[in-house]
Amino acid sequence: MQMQVDSTVVKPTLSKGGCAMLSWNTRWSVRRWSLMVLVMSLLLLGTPIYKEVSYAAPSNLAAGKSVTASQPITGSPSIVTDGNKSSDNYVGVTENLQWIQIDLGQSYSLNQVKLWHYFADGRTYRDVIVRLSNDASFSGGVTTVFNNDTNNSAGLGFGSHAEYSESSAGKTIDFSAVNARYVRLYSNGSSANIYNHYVEVEVWGEGSGGVTPPVVTHALFNDFNYSGPFDSNIGLHNWVIRTGSGAPGPVGTSWSASNISFHDDASLASNRIMRLKASTNGTGAGTSQAEIYTSSMKFREGTYAARVRFTDAPISGPDGDGIVETFFTISALRYDNDPLYSELDFELLANGGWGVSQPAMWNTSWYTYSNSPWSKDNLYSAHVGNYTGWHTLVMVVSGGEVKYYLDGSLLSTHGGKYYPRTNMSINFNLWFMAEQLMGTSTPRTYEMDVDWVYHAKNTALTPAQVQAVVQNYRNLSIRQADNI
Repeated sequence: MQMQVDSTVVKPTLSKGGCAMLSWNTRWSVRRWSLMVLVMSLLLLGTPIYKEVSYAAPSNLAAGKSVTASQPITGSPSIVTDGNKSSDNYVGVTENLQWIQIDLGQSYSLNQVKLWHYFADGRTYRDVIVRLSNDASFSGGVTTVFNNDTNNSAGLGFGSHAEYSESSAGKTIDFSAVNARYVRLYSNGSSANIYNHYVEVEVWGEGSGGVTPPVVTHALFNDFNYSGPFDSNIGLHNWVIRTGSGAPGPVGTSWSASNISFHDDASLASNRIMRLKASTNGTGAGTSQAEIYTSSMKFREGTYAARVRFTDAPISGPDGDGIVETFFTISALRYDNDPLYSELDFELLANGGWGVSQPAMWNTSWYTYSNSPWSKDNLYSAHVGNYTGWHTLVMVVSGGEVKYYLDGSLLSTHGGKYYPRTNMSINFNLWFMAEQLMGTSTPRTYEMDVDWVYHAKNTALTPAQVQAVVQNYRNLSIRQADNI
């Protein structure tokens, strides 16, 4: 289960490095060369760079909506409607017969409910009942659309539906259109124990539930469904895996394509996950890091979002290094103290750092910096907490403000001169802080995962709207789109 986020803002006294620490000129040269090769290849092959995509309005009316229950919920209620269908991302509702309830905000014409209980061991939940109403108390105007309580032990009528084993596919319940605002779901323990658990609930029908985004004319979406780091489609889709050497990280560190891999998603059939890996033995020469970024710097205002799995311990070797897990946008630094330089960061320091001893999520907006002598001008906020697991990160760049959201909750708001002034690329990387490497020579390896990334150009979306758009891409089996 996900941990609650401590949103306390800490302002350390030490200098904050960030993704842009030291020179990025080498990286910019690599990027220009990569883009030149990509364009020449496309001209020779006659292959279009972008795919124009149109799509219908999303209709998962439950996305981001509030959840209540008959008894206190163990875990964050928002998990039930956050779009994350991993079986380890669940909430509990005590024992025996209990219910959870979703308020759609207003009445809509509904025709389908998709339900995921805890499914990792294929258990079967008892007395699963789904009811709809416009009355929050369900004292009248109730329609039961699913009921497998065949002996009426719940007292809500004799059910005619069969019990079923839980799986990553969830349970899809189709029914004739019903006008309703509230959805109430019952269960009575499972074949494993007497407790009730929910991973995700979707409610589908006509309408938008308040999450339909404004018209998005230009957008980028990628769910990283590739065979491996040398899949030619990565370049054709305008992404570059970084190789070679250079900052950030210990002097002498390298960046390797083999540190990026793609894996089947155990929680969602046909989906794949991108994995970044970084290893070190405590020396620069023995450090290998991972980064992937868009080959074009064509992004500025609008909405940026990604679903990322953070970790707080190595998959092998001793724990304790200063590891940085990131999702960020960045422009080229043309020269020291370039007044057009722009960068926006989500950076998790799982083992602390930059003057904060605890794990913290950093949101940083940059004005500029200088390599020689080193100086920086940025605005930052550090949010102490445990962020292990899957999270949806959203940056909204609009109206002179940058708003940073995590799982739908606003973390930071920056603006003024720190608002981006030029186009940027979109990036993910995993790297070590040189000043916080442990002295041991025992090798250790860290990893982070990325499910998808999205950008709506010149359009401000709410986190719930982002979730709905991404879900709609997946409903339409669109794995990649870019017409920016």
